[in-house]
Amino acid sequence: MRITFINGEISLFIKEFPMNIFEIRDTLDKLKIPDDKPIVDFEISEYDNMEFPFALCRRNFSADIYRLNLFAERMENLDLSEMTAFRSLLIANPESSFEDILKMTYGLDSVMIYPCSGCRELGETVIENELMPELESCPDDILELLDCEKVGQLMQEREGGVFINEHYCVTLGYEPPDIHIEIGRPENCFFRLLVVPVEEKIEQARWISLPCEGEIPSEIYNGICLDFQSALPNLKFDDAHKIDTLNELAERISQFSHDNFVKLKAVIELENIYEIPNVLDCIGRLDEYQFDRNIFDQSDFGREYLLKNIHKNFDFSAVEDMNLCDFGRVILERKHGEITSYGAISGRGQELYSLITVQPEQQLTEDISEEFSDEEDELEDFEMGGMSL
Repeated sequence: MRITFINGEISLFIKEFPMNIFEIRDTLDKLKIPDDKPIVDFEISEYDNMEFPFALCRRNFSADIYRLNLFAERMENLDLSEMTAFRSLLIANPESSFEDILKMTYGLDSVMIYPCSGCRELGETVIENELMPELESCPDDILELLDCEKVGQLMQEREGGVFINEHYCVTLGYEPPDIHIEIGRPENCFFRLLVVPVEEKIEQARWISLPCEGEIPSEIYNGICLDFQSALPNLKFDDAHKIDTLNELAERISQFSHDNFVKLKAVIELENIYEIPNVLDCIGRLDEYQFDRNIFDQSDFGREYLLKNIHKNFDFSAVEDMNLCDFGRVILERKHGEITSYGAISGRGQELYSLITVQPEQQLTEDISEEFSDEEDELEDFEMGGMSL
């Protein structure tokens, strides 16, 4: 399932749902939404989710991102018959809320489905089996005169029927199950490894969460890492023998505030860091970077930079609606920083909003150039004067 999230000026397209817990939390960080109130506004992509009616993909929804992830998991596990029933319910109930749509993924066996290509074929079945009360006492010679197409249309209206992929679904008898869906919050960890002692014994594989307070079992060190989930995007790890180093990193991160953790992800993105030792080194010098999580793009940064450096009596409304993208980009380049997925980050040892001034060597070069230009002007005046005598 493909989703577009919208939060104010931020628009984030996610190609793959469902996601693991770390991907969900990272998405919230990019959207600047706190994990304790994870309500997201989103649209279902109309081009990549062909199982949904077109009108549904044009709607805006709001939901807990963990419930949205559960919905994606439910969708992924529907078999062909269940998916057909689900699609028929969506078509029959186009104004359903997201919560109702989530519940529609349950109890789908109450939707009757059978092969049927259209109203004419449905009408033939209804007449042949006298499925409508009006047909029970009709003589056969009268039944033969009936318009199958119109009989099928009438039956479809009565049953709330929907035709999908050469099947007919009766939606009228469906009742949403009376269930309360609880979404528990996952454990607080930063890395998870799926480790198996021996490659041939996949059934013995188990997940290990880090940081690990107790001693890590020896069979983990000697095992094989089948899968790795990380709170730090794109971090590389495939060797269970290095789990101690990974656990050390997890313990260091666990001491961070959430703001510092997001800042670390921004620095990692800026510096293109993927190896654990480099991340540990980055943690040691995190204070050498400045981070503003409230910046969305270069224009936003340029406006904030002007606001912090311009005279307090300046009428800022003069540039309030101006596109300052190029200005913000140039300032960020001078700061060796960039706009990351999490906000604006400065280069190492730089200040995001400090005033950019002419450097001494640059000033000296400009002074020499100016003096040389003045001497040329004086010489030209002297020669021109000599010609006039």
